[in-house]
Formats: sequence, structure tokens, C-alpha cells
Amino acid sequence: MNNFLNISPVLPAHDLKAEIEFFEQLGFKNVYDSLNYTDNLDYAVLHREGQYIHLQFQFEKDMPSKSNAQQIKIWVANLDLLESEFRAKGFDINRRDNTPWGTNELGFYSPAHNAIIFVQDLG
Repeated sequence: MNNFLNISPVLPAHDLKAEIEFFEQLGFKNVYDSLNYTDNLDYAVLHREGQYIHLQFQFEKDMPSKSNAQQIKIWVANLDLLESEFRAKGFDINRRDNTPWGTNELGFYSPAHNAIIFVQDLG
């Protein structure tokens, strides 16, 4: 029996509102944020297809740059469907097919320089 049920990354964001809007464009729904209990938007939880991503405010001076970005990989069944969805929304996508480790991948950076990589296993 597997004991692990899910992993939910917590990504940093200086402008949490912009980061939430970005993930909403990716089809995630904001299911909870700190405005539910305070006047300060410093945390949010987004959901799509059983998967959750958490966003947490971080001061701009503490944010990673693109050269040392936080990265998450989201494994999917059909990368082509997502690529069509994201291209229709105007996303600038980097795609890499037939990697040496047996995947097709597409990715881009969020406004907070988080690297979001969607991966399809070719095996």
C-alpha cells in the first residue's frame, strides 16, 4: 500500500495577484487564499484536475531569478492537448521532445520566474 497521497509544491511570488492570475490562465482555480481570513494577500492554493499548487508571498529581494528559478514538473497524459490549450491562450512555450530520459516536455516561466514544466512519459 502506498502511503503518499499527493505532493503540493509551495512556490514563491512577490506579486501574488499576478501569479494567481497566471495560474488561472493555465486552468487552475483559486480555491483558497489568505483574503479569506485577513486583508493581506500572502498565500493562495490553486487546483486543477486533482492537483494543487500553493503560492506564498516573498519579498522581492528574496525572489529567485530565472537563472535559479524554482521548478515544478507536472506529469500529464497528453502533452499535445495542453500545448494546444496554452498556445490558444497566447503562451510563449518552450517544447522539447524525445529527451534522453524518455519524455516530451513543455514549459515556461510564471511572472515570479517559477519554471513550470509539463512532462509526458514516452515509456
